[in-house]
Amino acid sequence: MRIGIDFGTTNSSVAYYDGATLHPIHLDPDNENPRVLPSLIYIDRAFDSRLGMAAANQYLAQETGRRTVWERKHIGAIEIIVAGAGSSPIRYWHDVYIVTDTAANGRLLQSVKTALRDPEYEGTNIFDRYYTIDELIAMLLRALKARAEAQLGEACDEVVLGRPVRFSDDDAITARAEEILYRAARFAGFREVAFQMEPIAAAHLHHITAARRQVALIFDFGGGTLDLTVAQVGGAQPPQVIATRGVLLGGDDLDRRIMGSLLPHFGQGVTVDGGRDFPPDFLDMLHTWQTMPELSRPEPLGKIRHFQKSSSNPQAMRALETLVTQNVGFSLFHTIEQAKKRLTSDLMTRLTFQHQHIDIRERVLRRDFEAWIAADVAAVAGDIRRVVNDAGLRLDQVDVVLRTGGTSLVPAFVALLTDLFGHAKMQAMDPLTSVVGGMAVVAHQGQGTPPAYAYRYENPFEYIKATSERDYHPTILQNHQAAYSDRDYTIEKLPLTLSGLHAVRPADLDYESEAKKLVRFKLTRPCTLYVIYQAKAETLPRWLRPFQRVEDWLVEIETIGGRYPYLVYQRDFPAGAFAIGGARAEGYRGNVFLNYLLAARPI
Repeated sequence: MRIGIDFGTTNSSVAYYDGATLHPIHLDPDNENPRVLPSLIYIDRAFDSRLGMAAANQYLAQETGRRTVWERKHIGAIEIIVAGAGSSPIRYWHDVYIVTDTAANGRLLQSVKTALRDPEYEGTNIFDRYYTIDELIAMLLRALKARAEAQLGEACDEVVLGRPVRFSDDDAITARAEEILYRAARFAGFREVAFQMEPIAAAHLHHITAARRQVALIFDFGGGTLDLTVAQVGGAQPPQVIATRGVLLGGDDLDRRIMGSLLPHFGQGVTVDGGRDFPPDFLDMLHTWQTMPELSRPEPLGKIRHFQKSSSNPQAMRALETLVTQNVGFSLFHTIEQAKKRLTSDLMTRLTFQHQHIDIRERVLRRDFEAWIAADVAAVAGDIRRVVNDAGLRLDQVDVVLRTGGTSLVPAFVALLTDLFGHAKMQAMDPLTSVVGGMAVVAHQGQGTPPAYAYRYENPFEYIKATSERDYHPTILQNHQAAYSDRDYTIEKLPLTLSGLHAVRPADLDYESEAKKLVRFKLTRPCTLYVIYQAKAETLPRWLRPFQRVEDWLVEIETIGGRYPYLVYQRDFPAGAFAIGGARAEGYRGNVFLNYLLAARPI
């Protein structure tokens, strides 16, 4: 069965379309809209995970009001290479430590989708376990798949997955982000994965109910991004996209504008030490709840406590200490988001938040909020004009404006669209489920776009056999999976680029092999072959020397004796049959006591 999924920054949803009826999937009974799963992950110290409202509730119950306790912890080692006095460089390993909150019961992850914008972000450490970003997204997609199967009573192995028009102004970052989503969907168990841009999916949903051909502007404004699309929809012909534009603005940004208005409660405008301005970098850390605890580290916290004696507003400094040390940032931002939602229908709302030294009792007027976001509204107006111009049209040639996404309900943006196109052309779609409904329609019609890079994740190994007769079998590289066929050792840290590749799970007992030809295999197509080799070797075996080491790539494997680092070497191979030697084959010198792993990426 083929389903549609809208994996969102704030919320995610699933739907199935049978050609006549749309079937939204019930996902989270604890949520005010059970058809929506908040895109939240909570992972506790036992590495058990909770999703959606269960994640939020567990975090609030276990973390809110808990004081942070910072301690220095060892997390691993990195290789240092420096030029020596002779011809050979000097190589040694340097221990790496981090300062971490050891009192945490768990960690809450919000807006994971936003991390796809960062080309440097590969994953995160949660306690002593590393999670790649595709692994985190797979947790949510796996749950969406399972809940759809439970409701529909059939296996859902095919999916059309939504994505924004762009994750970044850089096309390479957008391409990387989509490929990470693809891997996550494969990890979640989907056999076939296709994509559709989110606003285009919404156009498909409108298309099946529109009797005549229309030029539509789709205004898809979610928690992370705004997508603008001009398309021809309705009538007998399929939808046709004329122009599209992605804007890196979302509902989360509007929440931060409200938080900006609350900064006087936490030090904005305060003078310290006889007249100096309160440090602006401290205030910058308050614009997201995830960065607030950084100010509870010993050095900044010492300054905050000093300012309680030397500032013009000691109460604000006490409130700041409470905010950054009591883990109440998430709860505060939840209060802010609820106030923002109330301003959709109300001209004024109360924003009240109290905890220990924090005492916020504000009346927020809609006009105040609109003043805080005025620059955002003006920027969006410019982008709307540009996308219509890109389509070769005038504003008055747009027949209908389709609003979707939770942030599209904000009155300032409704007013903007009405001013530009007129009230008669406005058509609101279900803000939280219209995109996923369109995904389901696209899935039913088989119109999703399979990614051109899907071949990279096909299994190129046709034949694998070790001359030692020990068990070598195909696998897929993923964190927290078995590294060897004969030992209970696990891969605990992978470079993101290796995640999801087809590989060979070897027998570790062959680590002493000196054979010139230990592993025989056949490749069905040209591949880049990766050898993941323990970092203790002083010189490499001769068969491995034509491979090139991939700088900065490090794999970590957990064994009974601790966690060990492995280096990664690569070389391109044509299709055909090959054999490579043992870990201690001719030319080797050193102290390698664990076997290597093998992986391939089709070219």
